[in-house]
Amino acid sequence: MNNIRDYFDVAKQYLDIVEKESEADIKQASEMFADCFENNGIVQLCGIKHGLEFAMELGYRAGGLMPFHRFNLGDLVLKDIIEQDEFETIEVWDREDLVDKVFELYNIHPADMFLICDFAGYEAFATEVALRAKREGRKVIAVISKAESAHHSSTHSSGKKVEDVADLVIDTHTPYPDLALEVKGGLKMGQLSTFCGNIIAQMITGETYRYLTEQGKECPVLLSANVKGADVHNREISDKYVGRWNSI
Repeated sequence: MNNIRDYFDVAKQYLDIVEKESEADIKQASEMFADCFENNGIVQLCGIKHGLEFAMELGYRAGGLMPFHRFNLGDLVLKDIIEQDEFETIEVWDREDLVDKVFELYNIHPADMFLICDFAGYEAFATEVALRAKREGRKVIAVISKAESAHHSSTHSSGKKVEDVADLVIDTHTPYPDLALEVKGGLKMGQLSTFCGNIIAQMITGETYRYLTEQGKECPVLLSANVKGADVHNREISDKYVGRWNSI
């Protein structure tokens, strides 16, 4: 047994599937991002559970694009609207009533759109965010594992899942359960959704850059703070979004 090699081989197989099966969806997402940016909008990133890592992969990261803001349930704790213990319960993701409270925290522009990463695909909070965004006339992209979502019933009062509401659904193509390696006793270990999700995030980033620049338009790429002049460059591309990308 060589778990290093075995995991790498399995992960690469799923990455190949993502590259082949999700190319069209990634291109469509990139065009939606570009249209949003061109209209002075930003992408509100809502990560559910481990989907938070997807949001962090895109939001204000060196080598990434500027116009993102994290739409974060945890900010309710920072504002003393809910308690830390309340936030840390698994049930918090089934609370539709918290969505309006999070919306009220931020300066959300009419041109903004939403990207919701909910790998399991069934949580009420994710569905309610998507429903409110759609009521406001916003575009919504969902990143889920369709295989996992198919094994769960929605916890939203409408019976809908985020994939039923979104304008575009990007599938991570990861399995249910989200495990890669079989070990002793028939046990499995090693997840794939975060790995595939973060690759999708970077593919969208690169494709958005290509799409905009091939049209002769500027694409606001953030520089690492370790690069000379990065502070000036990053301020130049972020000042127009002050109070929107850093609203907490």
